[in-house]
Parts: sequence; structure tokens; C-alpha cells
Amino acid sequence: MPNQTDQPFVCQRCGACCRWPGIVRLREQEIAPIANFLGMTEEAFIETYTRLAHNRQSLICGEREDGACIFLTPDNLCRIHPVKPMQCRTFPGEWDVPPEYRKLCKARQSQADLGTNANTPNVIHVLGHPMLPLDCAAHSADAQVFNCHNFCVLLEYLHIPYVYYGIKGSQLPGPVGDFMDIGRPTGTWRYGNRWHITYNQRLSRRLESNLGPEGKPELIASLYGAAQSDIDPQGLPVFEPMVGYDHCWTSYRVFPSYAHQHAIYAIMPERTRDDRFFDTVIPHFIEPEHYGLAEPPKEDYLLYLGRDVPAKGIGLARHCAEDTGLRLVTAHSGWHGKAKAKLIGQARAVLMPTLYVEPFGYVAIEAQMCGTPVITTDWGAFVETVEHGVTGFRCRTAAEFAAAVRMAPKLNRTAIRDAAIKRFSVAAVAKQYASYFQFIWNVHKNGGYYSRDAFRDTTFPWLSEQP
Repeated sequence: MPNQTDQPFVCQRCGACCRWPGIVRLREQEIAPIANFLGMTEEAFIETYTRLAHNRQSLICGEREDGACIFLTPDNLCRIHPVKPMQCRTFPGEWDVPPEYRKLCKARQSQADLGTNANTPNVIHVLGHPMLPLDCAAHSADAQVFNCHNFCVLLEYLHIPYVYYGIKGSQLPGPVGDFMDIGRPTGTWRYGNRWHITYNQRLSRRLESNLGPEGKPELIASLYGAAQSDIDPQGLPVFEPMVGYDHCWTSYRVFPSYAHQHAIYAIMPERTRDDRFFDTVIPHFIEPEHYGLAEPPKEDYLLYLGRDVPAKGIGLARHCAEDTGLRLVTAHSGWHGKAKAKLIGQARAVLMPTLYVEPFGYVAIEAQMCGTPVITTDWGAFVETVEHGVTGFRCRTAAEFAAAVRMAPKLNRTAIRDAAIKRFSVAAVAKQYASYFQFIWNVHKNGGYYSRDAFRDTTFPWLSEQP
């Protein structure tokens, strides 16, 4: 198993490494994916964005006049992040960074401030979707596939080695993780049925074969709740990140909102009473590079993006559109990547009048990441994710929904996106997760509630001197 004892590297997106003197070499197999991502032919990409190395044996990414990478955007994001070259993906692990440049990297400074922590996971075993392969393009409407993908993105971002245990055909988002194939489903999953039993037996065997050195910090992440509750964890702590369903089974849970945490505590009081002390709340997150700030809308329409079910409030969305005289675009499935971002970005507002207590609602932060106001009901996670009158509006009557639609164009789209990046980007939540991983191992090994230095979030100044 890979070994990692230092603090995770958490990129702060300062852009320093994209401005350092030097070159980024492109491997031959990287040209086609980048060109395709940019919507260009390979020939046009090479002519526009690369130059020939001095030895005439490789291509180099171009630079701007100030020496920065040609793909660095004004807000320090990588324009081709999902398909960026391996040289960039392996920073800083395989780079020999000069000391003078290390001082410019905010993430390196952060590592120095945090120091080394023996509780940092050596590896995280990620138990994925029990029915579908990890492929967001093929299963864009499945929120749990998206959760599995995003959690792996987080681990890639933190440079924490992980093993993803998933259905045949799964595609990991980067080079940090390893894939453990558990085969294909033998039927539809339901708790206690034949596939549930077979699935947990396969997981247990694969886990046992992948354990690292005894005593080294290892964690198990259960991303599908009860489907994985009968595994043999081999004495390792199991936690549930990104809990968005209505049940749970582990002693360590990450809820995406306090609203959902409280709902679960009310639904499952006996199951959650004794270990509530070890839970935490960290919001869901997305990659800003996939949701750029759109140009001012050329069409005036409202967007409903979600399942076609009454509980999602689609009836209220239709009534609101009729009330305001605007066209309502409804999108239920099949939207992914650039097409989805464009659909969101060109809308006057995104309507999310969910009738139940929403655990989180990815669409709300996707809209904000595009700079598009989101108009929601005024309960559940929306109270935590939508800043009323700033990033959107929270409503309780038809009059309020109609007024919100009229006011939406007055909101500052750049400010909406900036707020979303600050709160819901991978960079915004990465340190919280890194701290929580260390917290789990500390609590597991060192006395539970009375564990020494058991702090869920070391980004908060718990240990600073009091005035």
C-alpha cells in the first residue's frame, strides 16, 4: 500500500505554480483529450496552444506574455483542469520544488503551519455504488454516483491514496486512486436480499486482501449506507461521508447540512444517540472549472433541473412560470458537463421549490457556481446554502416566488459565483475533510470522546491563545 505520513497537500489555488519559470511538457496521449475538451481539432490545438521543445522531440504548453501558463484563468483556475497534463496532476508529489518557490505556494505554507500528523490516513478504502459503475457521463441523473465521483475527486485533491471498490467499468477521476473490481451485480439491490449478501461478501474479501501494515491509519468510507452495513471492516473505523439518504449505520457520519443531520437524529434516535459526538457537518462540493461564469443570458427563461416528481415541486415551478409569463425549461436527466453548465448559466434563475426537507440539493450550488440566482423554498438545507437576496431567494408563497423571479436579474452574478467558490468548491472543504479523517483515527485509537487532541476541524483556531 502507498505510504503517506505527512499532512495532505491541499491546493489553495493561488496560481503560483502556474506562474513559475519552467515548461509543461505534453505527452502524445494527452493531446487528443485536451483538444476534444476545448472543442478543437488536434491540429488546431497544437497550432494555437503549444510550441516545439528545443530538442524538437516534444510539445510544450504555451505561455502568456507575463510567463504564466496559457490555460490559467484570471481567477486562478485551470481552464483545462479535467484533462490537464500529467505533469500538472502530479504536483507537488513528483516535483523537485526549489525552496524559493516553495515559499510562494500557499498550500506549502499551510502544510508547514499544520505540521506532520500521525493520524493522517495511510489509505482510504472507498466503498462505492453497489449497482452502477463510477461513470458520471453515463449516469448523470444518479446523485450517489455523483457523490462517489466527487469524494474520489476530493481524495485526489488531497493526494490521499485510496482504493475504490466498485462495479466493473468504473472510471476513477485521477491517478492517486486504485480500482478494485467487485464484478457485476447479480440482481437489483435491496437490503437483505441475495445481491446484498453477495455484495458484502465480495467487499469483505477485497478489503482483507488490500489491508496495509498493521497499526497504520486506514479508514473505510461507506458511500451507500445500509448496502455496505454487513461488511467485515477488519477492525478499521468506517465512516459515511456525504450522507444524503434517510438512514445511516456507522459511528462517524458527515452530513452535508445541519438540517439533514437533525432530520436523521429525529428519524433514528436509537441508532444515533451514543455516537453523535463523532459526527460532523461539511457541505457538498463541486469543481468550479466545470461551471464557468456564463455571459449575460441571451434568452429569458426559468430552469427546473431535477426529477419529474411532485415532491421536487415541479408543479410550483410551472405555476411560477405561468404567473410571471416566462418560459420554463425542464431538464430531468441526461445533462452533463458543458451542456449542463450552459443550460444553467443562460437561465434567468433556477427554480428549486422542493416540498420535502432537502438534505442538500446539488443543483443549488451548481447554479450559484455559474452565477445564476437560485429560487427555493425556505426550509431544509436551502437555509444554509442560499443567501437570501444575495445568491438567490427563499420563498414560501406564490407572491414571493413571482417577486423573486422579477428581482433575479438585479443580483450580481460575479458575486454569486465568487461566494459559491468560497463555500462549495473542493478547495473550500478539503481541509475540513482532511481534519476529520485525522479525527476519526484519533477517536478510534485513543479513547473515543476522551481522545487527546480530538478536533474535528483543525482549520478553526481551537488551540490559539485566548485573550
